[in-house]
Amino acid sequence: MSRRSLPYVDRQSVVARLGQCRQAMIELRAGSPPRSLARASADQMISNIDELVWILTGERDLFVTKGHGTNLGR
Repeated sequence: MSRRSLPYVDRQSVVARLGQCRQAMIELRAGSPPRSLARASADQMISNIDELVWILTGERDLFVTKGHGTNLGR
């Protein structure tokens, strides 16, 4: 059985876009009431984005900020 190769993907571009999506989910979460479906969905999306970025880059904490700075993979 032969293994299929994946098409070329510009990983930096994908990671940058995922960073924008993650920021939007953080904003949604911040504006949603506690224990709401929107907040739970945003939490799950943030988790999924972090996992996908880990798969693409090998870095688990790429979007995790230290102190008061921001790090969106730039």
